[in-house]
Amino acid sequence: MKTKNFVLYCLLMLFCFIGCSKNDGPRTEYVEGSVTFDGQPLTNALVVFHPVNDTGIAASGTTNERGIFRLTSLRGGTKNAGTVTGEYRVSISRDKDEPSSFREEKNLGGIAKIPIFESLIPLKYNDPAKSGLTVTVEKKKNQFQFSLEK
Repeated sequence: MKTKNFVLYCLLMLFCFIGCSKNDGPRTEYVEGSVTFDGQPLTNALVVFHPVNDTGIAASGTTNERGIFRLTSLRGGTKNAGTVTGEYRVSISRDKDEPSSFREEKNLGGIAKIPIFESLIPLKYNDPAKSGLTVTVEKKKNQFQFSLEK
């Protein structure tokens, strides 16, 4: 009988902890979109939303074979869909799959060859301050389209 009461007590405490746990931080909103470059879907590109002010949370996603991305962010160390409402500057980067060259760098074990990857898109898109891409995330399912050009 004592074992049964102990098990019931443990289950009750577990439900209390689960039910009473709070969700730290602001609510995140779903964000997805697409990226094209010269009219074609841009695959394997990294899309990053950089908050304009201190209330936002940086978020990122990678485009699939159709150029579609879905953002995720880290909030309190937990991965969440989307990001919080607010204004964001956007950076998009996509390097070639193979390095264009290597540079040598001395380290403790001798000399290491560091690969250098060439960007497939203009470098201005890598910098949120120069990309010219800005968005506002609202309390809804957010969808954005980015059409990049040479």
